[in-house]
Amino acid sequence: MNRRIILKDLRCPKWAITAALLAAPGGAGLLPPAAFAQQPQAKQQLTLTLQQAVDLALKNNLQTQLAREGIAQARGEKGLGLSALLPNLSGAAYQANLTSNLAAMGLTSATFPGLDPFVGPFSRFDARVQLVQSVFNLASIRRYQASAHGLALAREQQRSAEQQVVIATVLSYLAVIEAQQSVEAAQADVNLARRLLELAVSQRNAGVATGIDVARAETRLASQEVRLAQARTDLDTARLNLLRVTGAPLASELTLAESMRFAPEALPDPEDAVQKALTDRVEIRSAQEQVRIATAQKQAAVAGWLPSVSFFGDYGTSAVRPLETSLPTRSVGIRLDLPVFDGGRTHSEVQVAASRLRQAELRLNDLRAAVEKEVRQALDNLATRREQVQSAQKALALAERELELAQDRFRNGVGDNIEVVNAQTALENARQGVVVSLTLFNVARLNLAAAMGHVEDFRL
Repeated sequence: MNRRIILKDLRCPKWAITAALLAAPGGAGLLPPAAFAQQPQAKQQLTLTLQQAVDLALKNNLQTQLAREGIAQARGEKGLGLSALLPNLSGAAYQANLTSNLAAMGLTSATFPGLDPFVGPFSRFDARVQLVQSVFNLASIRRYQASAHGLALAREQQRSAEQQVVIATVLSYLAVIEAQQSVEAAQADVNLARRLLELAVSQRNAGVATGIDVARAETRLASQEVRLAQARTDLDTARLNLLRVTGAPLASELTLAESMRFAPEALPDPEDAVQKALTDRVEIRSAQEQVRIATAQKQAAVAGWLPSVSFFGDYGTSAVRPLETSLPTRSVGIRLDLPVFDGGRTHSEVQVAASRLRQAELRLNDLRAAVEKEVRQALDNLATRREQVQSAQKALALAERELELAQDRFRNGVGDNIEVVNAQTALENARQGVVVSLTLFNVARLNLAAAMGHVEDFRL
């Protein structure tokens, strides 16, 4: 049974990328679409909304494909369980040449004087149809019920696999958006550094500033250009990871049709959220199916001590050779099988099944406690992230105002550009703080949706 790992917040876009790639075995765990696999890797424009990216990933991801095969396997196992309760009809025919020793059956010459105990050779032909139908076999009934719960479990596991793919895709999508906004912030920082360099040069030419002020501004510009180049590299990496997760051609020119938003919403009541999660979480339903399977298996083991009843019958023809002295023959009956002693096998099966049931119940109880913790933690985290976004936005506004004042002082010759550089640094940090806090806010929203079992409802 797979348990969802509730997402952790890390202040790095690579975290979202890595989490997306680890969502499936063997790296990304993806298979390329058949249409893509047969085409050369050519440049093409690809614009994706979040829902389109999720749909592509669900179609191409190895986890979801294996989960669908798991349902097919469980359906076959259910059919095997049902076969023990349905009629079993078979046919057989044979032609034989026989000899027999009558003395082996007690018919000797001492009993019947002059009797030759050796008989044969003679021919025998027999052809008939046989029918066996279980009338009452509680063990077979319970095993069929267990296989039916196994099919339900396979369906829940498919939903769990799909939710994991959705989480991985959303994280990769958010990573691209964060990288795009980081590039925009870095470009704004470069533009600002250029303007401040022009101001420093102008002030030096006017005799107000010194050469060190210009050098300081030039150093700052060079540093921002390096950050811009790194931000563009991170964006390329994030785009490649999203293309890999969705199974799209890696040479595609990817454009996202959506962006992150900050729309504070009223948080649900913790108690209501916990109850909803305990009802809707796929992991809880899977654990409950595990308990039902273990219960049915224990009942099947206990039923091994009970008698079983079956009906049997056959109808056919016997003769020396086909169509030669043939006569129809039949047999019909009811059979009662009553277990008396089987060397302790049934007792051991009951012990094993009872232990498996207790283990399933313990896992279910532990999972319920874990789900409650995840929901409460996700609610607290979302509230904190919301406050962080609001604080980051205020810090950005204050940093912009501080830079304006520092530029005015430098332009009027009241001070050197150290104040300007410090204010510039504060503004750069504030811009990046807004990007990071907005990303963490949306990750927290995703985290809460996953904790409550409705990750498919997440929207940007």
